Formats: sequence, structure tokens, C-alpha cells
Amino acid sequence: MNKIKTELQVIVNPVANRGKSKLLFEELTYLLEKRGIRYSCHITEYPGHATLLTDKITYKNETEILLIVGGDGTYNEVENGCFGRKVKLGHIPAGSCNDFTRELGLWKGLDSFLDSVERDNTMLVDAGRVNNRIFLTNIGAGFDAQIIHDMNVRNLKGNLAYVRMVFKNLFGFKCFHAELSSLEKSFDSSLLMLTINNATTYGGGFKIAPLANVQDGMLDVCLISSINKAKFIINFPKVYSGSHLGLEEVIYWKTKKLKSNLDRKLPIQVDGELLPDRLDNFDIEIIPDAFRVFRF
Repeated sequence: MNKIKTELQVIVNPVANRGKSKLLFEELTYLLEKRGIRYSCHITEYPGHATLLTDKITYKNETEILLIVGGDGTYNEVENGCFGRKVKLGHIPAGSCNDFTRELGLWKGLDSFLDSVERDNTMLVDAGRVNNRIFLTNIGAGFDAQIIHDMNVRNLKGNLAYVRMVFKNLFGFKCFHAELSSLEKSFDSSLLMLTINNATTYGGGFKIAPLANVQDGMLDVCLISSINKAKFIINFPKVYSGSHLGLEEVIYWKTKKLKSNLDRKLPIQVDGELLPDRLDNFDIEIIPDAFRVFRF
């Protein structure tokens, strides 16, 4: 096993998963010191801060390894701060959902993760881009973004809260009309929700895009058209296993680029975080081999 000679940079979101990230960070610092690995810590203080910190840390292309203690939202901020720069990223799952890290292997704890870092066990992963913002897992418009909006308003976190808001919005969310165009397929009809996916899961394990792969150079489009409420409730558990693709209301295909026009401005979620403005149109594309990350 190789000894890490460079000083690691660590970005920590101390409020991730209602502050539980602090415990993981304390364990990380203990293990780094035990292994004799030099490190510097950078603590986020507000939304968007991780992007600014990452930009400052990496802009000279001198940082070799950057570890991230947080969840999907923190990962998103970091990747937006270092896109195009030569840095290896270590994603430590300390959030409430941690969907991106599901793509990197089975998490076996910090000791095993640091073994992977010392072995330089990395992989290249794709990213998506929506209106010049990078994303790792997915973007969503409509039903799922409204769920996240409602969770934020109520300060709710986690999988059970997500399910609760799913059923609340099932009876309150109004479908929207979407015109989508890509090289492979076009779509022009009413939708309950629209997701464009780089990773397989979102919302803490919902397998919304079971055919997605962060290394295949493609984005997976998953649309759900207007559906009978009783049918939705009966079939909702299928999203956990990814077996929902057989439903006639589900439209699914892979693409590299997509243009979208909606009939009204809707909340848009990117890696589980809402964009500041509602949108009624956006362009999306895949960025192959966008980041080098450590495997689990």
C-alpha cells in the first residue's frame, strides 16, 4: 500500500444529515492522524460555500486529493467548484440520501475507504450539465422537485419523509405539458414528472433509472405521464426495485443531449437541491469522464 505524501484537503458540511456528519468527520480525522496522513480542513458555513471553498483550493491545479464529508448536495457544490481541474475526489457518505456514492461500490467504513485512497483506487465518472450547472445524480422537474420544495419548507429529511411528501403531492400536484427533443426520441404530452439521470437512484435509494451507469457516457430520461392515483399507489413500491419501467405511463430512453420546454415555470431539483429560480425550459447534456473519484 502506498503512503500518501501529499497533504489532503477535506471539505466538511457540518450540518449534513442533521449534524450527524460531525461524527464521521471526527472519526476521519482520528484515522488520518493515526495513519500519519497530513490534511487541512475547510468547513462550509452556508449553502453554496463548498463551491467557493473548492474553487479556492483547486484553482492552481496543485491539490491532488480532495475529500468531501457531506451528502449529494455538498458533492454537487464541490464538483461545480472544481470541474475541469486535475483533482481526485473522495466522497464520504455523510448525508441523508447519499445516492451518488451508491455508484462507487459498497461502503465498508472509513478505514476501508482510506485503504482505497492509499492504493489510489480510482475511477472516471460522467456528469451531467443543465444550463451550465454540473450534476452527478439527476435533475428533476415537476412532481419530484415539488416534493423536495415541500420537504425544505417543513425541514424534513430522509427516505420516510420523502415517501410522506410523495403521497401528499399525489393529490395536490397538477400535471404539466412538456416538449422534449433529443437525437434518439422526442416527446410532446402531459407529464407528472420528468427526470434526467446520470445515476440509478435518487431520494435515498429510489431506483428511478435502473439502467443508468455513471460510466456509459449517456443520460437516462425517465418520464411519468398522468397516472390514475390508485394505480400510482399500487405501483409506487416498484420504484425501489426499478421494476416500474414496465408501466405504460413510464417513458424511458438514453441520450447524450436533451432540450426541454414546459408550459409553465416549475421548481427544478439538481442532485436533490432546488435551483434558486423556477424554469420553463432548459438544455441538458452528458459530460463523459468528468471527474476522477475514489472507489469504495
